[in-house]
Amino acid sequence: MESTRAIFNHEYGPMADAACSFCIICSHRLMLRTGALVNGILLGGFYSLMGMGQNIIFGVMNIVNFCHGEMLMVGMYITYVLYTYFGVDPYVALPIVAVLMFGLGALIQSTLITPSLKTKSFTNLLFLTVGLGLLLTNGALLIFGSTYYKIITPYAQTYIPLGPVTIALPRLVSFLILIVVAIALFAFLKYSTTGKQIRAVSQNPIGAEVVGINVKKIYILTYGLGVALAGIAGSLLTQFYTIYPTAGASFGFRALIVVVVGGLGSIPGAFFAGIFLGLLEQMSALFISPSYSDMIVFVTFIIILVVRQVMILRRR
Repeated sequence: MESTRAIFNHEYGPMADAACSFCIICSHRLMLRTGALVNGILLGGFYSLMGMGQNIIFGVMNIVNFCHGEMLMVGMYITYVLYTYFGVDPYVALPIVAVLMFGLGALIQSTLITPSLKTKSFTNLLFLTVGLGLLLTNGALLIFGSTYYKIITPYAQTYIPLGPVTIALPRLVSFLILIVVAIALFAFLKYSTTGKQIRAVSQNPIGAEVVGINVKKIYILTYGLGVALAGIAGSLLTQFYTIYPTAGASFGFRALIVVVVGGLGSIPGAFFAGIFLGLLEQMSALFISPSYSDMIVFVTFIIILVVRQVMILRRR
């Protein structure tokens, strides 16, 4: 850089140093903005996956799963145990985590949520899922303590240059896996027989039962699938996110925002809403302040709710 400045000084005189400094500043700003853009997309991928899991549960059973973030935390701890005590790579552990989390979700649905659904009380389901979240959080605190854990793999410090920015290999691989999972979920719901049954139950559970669909079985499958998606997101997060008992709280709330912004029952909508949320968070942190990023996300969420309500009233 100094030799470049010397050449500019020799060729163009005293103004060269100022021009060169201006170019350096512009280049630095471009790198910061590009980095924030890339990080926003990568972070948004996790919000998308969490939102898709929440969207499936809410769309089929009309349940706001307030323990969805805690399911992500459980997936993180399962991955940590598999890697620390059994030497299973986090990416290799993904199918194991998905199966275990699906089983946990199916168990919770069949033993706790199904009896509560018969009461047709939103309050019962609300307190049930909130209580499950508290149970899982305090259970993790009891077993693992308040210590912050982190998984460091041999390739954790491997970086890949993409234009003006470099991306950590685990972040890039995790995002690609998220894309594959999202596409697979969309294809499963749209083209498979079970997926069509899930969509039928979400539209009209009574009509679906009349034509022979086992609604109770679909509910168990749906809740297990939503929990498995949260577990996959948690497993992928472990390589660049600290593991602790309340790690999933912020992700759980953002999953609700994704459902509202993306639209009920829309998997593509949830995906793009998650990306939008990640970009909004990163860009507000860059251009305003990191301490205000959460507030900006919540204010944007409220504005979207108000605008949608006004649009609904105008249509009436």
